[in-house]
Amino acid sequence: MRLSRRGWNNVIIIAVVCFIAVVQLPDLVKQRLGHEHSPQTPVEMTMLLPSDSTIEQLHLPHTSVHQQALGWLASPRVALPADLLISHWQALGGTAVSDEMVGKLKPTLPPPNSVEIWLAGREEPIRVTVYQQPQFWLLQNWRGEWLAVSVEETYLFPPVL
Repeated sequence: MRLSRRGWNNVIIIAVVCFIAVVQLPDLVKQRLGHEHSPQTPVEMTMLLPSDSTIEQLHLPHTSVHQQALGWLASPRVALPADLLISHWQALGGTAVSDEMVGKLKPTLPPPNSVEIWLAGREEPIRVTVYQQPQFWLLQNWRGEWLAVSVEETYLFPPVL
């Protein structure tokens, strides 16, 4: 049997529709079965600090940043403007990590660093525990929740000048 030009067009159209259906099938199955983390579901970001907070002081392992009349001052100075470093920590957020996953990671974690963040209107600082992993940072936020953050080391801990 020989197909006409119109017949071949119909075959091509049906083949394209079948190809699209095969490509979309896994997503449709996941959606129908009710899986929570399908590619269309955005992952919520967990913030390190309360959203309405303002940093007054930041104490990193090798430097401290204080607000003065003329702006922010890092002591000793770092390779990043002090106001930019404060904004990095102020807006820092990441992916929530379950306590179960942290428990699995504990044996492989290096010794932690501690960061002290003084917020306006608070009598006590927020102490953040920070672990550096090869692919991400593991931090414990102000509510005790763990979050994974993927940033360069100089974003959080710029080198001292």
